[in-house]
Amino acid sequence: MLSPTGSLILWVLLVGLGIAAVWLSTAILRRGKLYHRLKPEARPRRWVLISVLVLFVVFLVWFPVWMAWPETLISRLLTIIFAGSFLLIGVALKWFAPLVDAFIRRKRWPLR
Repeated sequence: MLSPTGSLILWVLLVGLGIAAVWLSTAILRRGKLYHRLKPEARPRRWVLISVLVLFVVFLVWFPVWMAWPETLISRLLTIIFAGSFLLIGVALKWFAPLVDAFIRRKRWPLR
C-alpha cells in the first residue's frame, strides 16, 4: 500500500495525465496549430478521438461512484454502461474501423 504522500503524488500525476490527454485531443479536434504541424498521414482519425473522449467521460462519471458506493444500484448500472461503452468502442476500433472509414468518406466528411 502506498503512503499518503505517494497516493497524493499518484493522484496528481493521473489527473495531470487526464488533463493533458483531453487538452491534446481537443487541440487536434479543433484543427489548430498542433493539427497542422502533424503530417497528414500521422493525424489521428477524428471519430477515434471522439470515441476515446466519450469513453473517458463515461469513466469519469463511473469511477468515483464505483469507488464510493460499490454495492449500490446506481454503481452497478454505471458499471454496465461503462462496460458496454468500453466493449462497443473497442469492437468499433478493432473490427469496424474500415466500415466506419468508408462511411465517413462516402458522406464526404473529413476523415482526419
